[in-house]
Order: sequence, then C-alpha cells, then structure tokens
Amino acid sequence: MAAIIDVRNVRRTFKSVKKNEGIGGLVQLLLKPEYKTHEALKGVTFSIEQGSFVGLIGANGAGKTTLLKILAGLIPPSEGEATVLGCLPFDRSFEFRKQISLVMGQKAQLWWDLPARDAFDLLQAIYDIPKDIYRARVKALSEMLDVDRMLQTQIRRLSLGERMKMELIGAILHWPKVIFLDEPTIGLDVVAAASLRNFLKDFNRKEGATILLTSHNMDDIEQLCPRVLILKEGELVFDGNPQGLVQNDERNMKVSFREPMGVEDLARLTGVESKDIHALEGDEHAPNTFKIALKKQNMALTLGRLFEKCEVCDIGVEREGLEDVIGRLFQKTK
Repeated sequence: MAAIIDVRNVRRTFKSVKKNEGIGGLVQLLLKPEYKTHEALKGVTFSIEQGSFVGLIGANGAGKTTLLKILAGLIPPSEGEATVLGCLPFDRSFEFRKQISLVMGQKAQLWWDLPARDAFDLLQAIYDIPKDIYRARVKALSEMLDVDRMLQTQIRRLSLGERMKMELIGAILHWPKVIFLDEPTIGLDVVAAASLRNFLKDFNRKEGATILLTSHNMDDIEQLCPRVLILKEGELVFDGNPQGLVQNDERNMKVSFREPMGVEDLARLTGVESKDIHALEGDEHAPNTFKIALKKQNMALTLGRLFEKCEVCDIGVEREGLEDVIGRLFQKTK
C-alpha cells in the first residue's frame, strides 16, 4: 500500500537572537546582534500508510509539534522533504487543506464568543459542505460525543472537556483523510478522555482516516496506537509496536522501609545499579519507599539481600509498563 504520509530526512532549524546580560548586552543587541541556532528535527525519516493510527511521543522539546506543523503545512522543513496525500504541505493548496485537519489541545480554533452551532455553520460555508450532509454530520458527531444539547451554548461557557469535543467536531466536519492531533486529551478528566479516545478509535476504524497523535498520556498511546514513533532531541529513536519496548522479563519491585534509606544505600545492599532505583513518595508508616527495576531471574536474590539486611515493611511486584520504559528512554544520554 502506498504511503499517505512520507517524510524523508527532514530537518528543521530555528534561529533566535542571543542577548547578553546588562546594558552592554542591550547595546550589542541593537548594534551587532548575535544569533544562535536550534535544531528541532535532525534528519527524521518515516512513512505512514492510509488508515493507520500512529502515536508520536517524546519529551518536551523533542520536536513533536514542529513535525506536526510541517506535515500540516504551517511551516516548511529546513532540509529534506515531507509529502502528505502526495502534496507538499507548505504549498498550502486548497485541495490539500480540504483533506487534512490539525487539532491542538492547548489552542482554541473555534470562535469563543459564538455558540458551537454558529461556529460549525461558518466551517460549513468555508468547506462548502452540502447542507444535508452537514446537518447529518453535526447530528451524528454531537450525539456520539454527547454534546448535542450544548450546540447553542457559547464556546467560552463550556467545560474544558466539552470544548475539546466541539473542537474535534469542527476539525472533522469536512471529513478529512488525514488528522493531526496534538495533545487532544490534555487537561481532560478520566471520563472525558475515555469518551474522546473511543470516538477517535471508531472514526479511524469506520472512516479509514489516517491519524497521527501526540500525547504525554500513555493511556492514549496504549489504547489507540498499534504503532509509535519516538522522538528524542529531534531524532527518531524508535518506530514500531509500543509493546515491543516492554520486555517480558522486566519487573518493578516496590519496597518500603521504616529506617532511613537512600538510593545509593539501596544500590549497595542489593547490587542493583542506582539508575534502576527511584525514590517514591511514602507515608507515615513507610516513609522510605522505592521502585526497583530488575530482571525476573534476579528477583529472588534481590529479595534475599533485602530481608537479610533491612527491615522491610511493605513489598509488591508488577510487570514493567510502557510509561516506565519510555521514561527511561528519555532519561538516557546518547
């Protein structure tokens, strides 16, 4: 199947003025400004087939939003080439814009002073959607997201979850073939986030829309995305099934002590490297609580050392989760 999104060796740099402290720095800024360059993307290459649901994750500043903006045509790449639906996004052709959508969870795109219905009417005119099709879509989408009774309410008077649902309806009224979602569940409560995820899953399955999603919420990634792209400092460091990151023999041991204990102390007692031990927030009964990442085959030896040398007041073991693996990946140095 041909790729609907194709990214080849894409780089993006930003230039900013460097300002030194004090009056001298201000004078230099006016007379002879110095510039510094930041490389947001460093030779990123991947392709996505039609109908895919792909997660794009990375720490803050990894280049996720920059990549989405390039693919949506808001900014051009500094080097390399990105095509979406066979088009160069930054050409911003009308045919291209009619087939894509960008939803940014931290930025409102609808008109806050208008009721949602009026905002949708404007979008219907912009995209020239036939009236009967437009009415059917608004009815179906608002009922699916349980906001049909709020269509006459000003956007600014809605809750965050309700506004996000209205933003999503507005973004897909023209039935785009490609949807870019930047943190769509940010700030939502558990119920609203689950409702949004279910809607996106159904829309992807029924309509065959290609969706590229960024999120810091691992529930979004695990429940929606059979494939993830992981960016680290502008470089693509992983492309595949997220479960491929989780090793079946990895375990997290949560252990609590009554006596004072530090990470280095625990590393010496157990023989586990300090980078695999993390202090957690304890309580009055177990103030010193830690999470230890270790191999399944090393559990018995580690437990034996703990019980021999420490007063353990609580212990628990669980399989390592995707969030733990990705967190460790972000922390590693090159």
